[in-house]
Amino acid sequence: MKGLIIIKKTFAYENKLPSLPIPPVTSTKEKLLEWVEPLVNDEQFKETTKVVNHFFKMDGDAEKLQKKLCEWDAKMEGSWLKPLWDDMYLNFRDPLPTGMHFNILLDNKKHENRYTRAELTGRVSRLVTELYHLIIDGEVAPVIQNGVPQDMSQYKKFFKSIRIPRVERDEFRLAAFEKRNNYVMILYKRNVYKVNVTNSEGEIYQSSEIANAIERAFQEEQSEGANVGIFTTAKRDEAAKIYDQLTVSKVNADTLQTIADSLIVISMDEESSNSEEAIENLMLNGTNKFFDKTIQVILTKKGELGYSIEHSSVDGTTIFAVISYVNEGLESEEPETIYTTEPTRMEKQQWELSAEIEKSLMRFEKDHANVKKEFFIKTRTFNGFGSDEIKKMNISPDAFFHMALQIAQYRTFGVCRSVYEPVSVRAFYEGRTECARATSMEKLNLVKALENGAESNEVLYALMQKASAAHTNRIITCRKGFGVERHMYGLEQMYKLHGVDIGMTDTPALFSDPGYLTLRHDFISTSGMAYDNVKYRIFGPVVEGGFGLAYILLDQTISINISSSADEADHAQKLTNHLIDAFLELRQIANRSL
Repeated sequence: MKGLIIIKKTFAYENKLPSLPIPPVTSTKEKLLEWVEPLVNDEQFKETTKVVNHFFKMDGDAEKLQKKLCEWDAKMEGSWLKPLWDDMYLNFRDPLPTGMHFNILLDNKKHENRYTRAELTGRVSRLVTELYHLIIDGEVAPVIQNGVPQDMSQYKKFFKSIRIPRVERDEFRLAAFEKRNNYVMILYKRNVYKVNVTNSEGEIYQSSEIANAIERAFQEEQSEGANVGIFTTAKRDEAAKIYDQLTVSKVNADTLQTIADSLIVISMDEESSNSEEAIENLMLNGTNKFFDKTIQVILTKKGELGYSIEHSSVDGTTIFAVISYVNEGLESEEPETIYTTEPTRMEKQQWELSAEIEKSLMRFEKDHANVKKEFFIKTRTFNGFGSDEIKKMNISPDAFFHMALQIAQYRTFGVCRSVYEPVSVRAFYEGRTECARATSMEKLNLVKALENGAESNEVLYALMQKASAAHTNRIITCRKGFGVERHMYGLEQMYKLHGVDIGMTDTPALFSDPGYLTLRHDFISTSGMAYDNVKYRIFGPVVEGGFGLAYILLDQTISINISSSADEADHAQKLTNHLIDAFLELRQIANRSL
């Protein structure tokens, strides 16, 4: 039938997506050695090769564990990796802000000076509610990349979700999909407020009504509250103890439940006077925050909008659905659909705090203030060129960035260490990410040729193209579910769960092999994106002495956002400078050859 518009329901492909494959042991063995080689010396590589060969030999450890993994997979409704992956996230015991959150600060140029702070809060609250309703109704268009439908299951976990601190392993909680009586939480002057965004019929309030309720409460509020949310910055076992102490009181239990069941938390940042302070405060300031919530939206005094995302249930690739929807709504000139004209309410929530709890909260405040001193954050935008020009060099922009990064780390540290690069595997049901280690022999050959200084421009450009092709191929392999790390993680977990049952009394030597551990050491943890409304993006380093590096590849610019411990500030600065030098150097090589 001509002219018929078919709305693809959000979760239409859910039962049609393929399951995440378990790679054959032979392909993982081959790739494992290939990925380790650039990271170790010849002697260690020989040793690791021996250990790998032993692990993967006929009827050896790998085959026994593979058999268990296949049995595990057969019993699963969804992805074989999901329960293991959830454990990895929820077993994490260090503080969430620096270890489990990623933070995004947006460019507000298109809606700057258009709203008061209360109006902006009202609009954000309304837009988030609209998106939640579209998800419930299945009216968000399913994401299809290059003709391949992507997994949408994370969309159900954006709103009304929270991570609850528990001793040893946290719990992830999701409230029922429901349009009626929804609300957002607003954290202002260390107080917690509930503002209703839908009524008992499930009708969404006008953003002007939400803004009026917020404005009234802001004007009436004179007193600073107790910054109870600071407990979400503590180590998880400590946070769990305070959570249990808090919930002894019904008043506290009700407030915590109210926060848990809210769509999102909106935090009022009273302290940042510019974008650089705002991105730092997203991660490192514990005032008016509740880091256990999946989505925290932060509003600065200048009307800048930031997001602090708890990573255990959602990834950067999916959360941009929320950010895009809110951004487009803020920029839109279209009048709002009116569902109801009735006013809404904003209610202050109460706490009952014992002297013991107050003492603990003061200690967490002090500890978190010290954490701020322990970190270094550097954001820099390279305006020389961006993806448009890189594509003209016949090089993939992502490969270009990672070539430059290997050159930069070699010049900073005299060696190329392991670089973590996540790759989305959302083409599979419940797919999250695979890891493509970005350090390769092809990139190392380019680095050495450059440092040697003896090669012709043609040779250098040919090495660039080889490095780019190898990078792209590795990404494609990972995207298809045939990476190395998640498979090896699955085999390791099978050993932990079933090793004794299958007669494996000794831990396989591979799991403690220095070459294998060097590969798994996330010295530089990277995450790239190409979303043009993002100003800065930051997350903490993953290992001691390591670096967190979020990069944004836009048409004309490259944004570099690096975090490290304060002790590594000098190296972080040098790494950034060398990275920019490498961009210019690589462009020069390409331009001379084209």
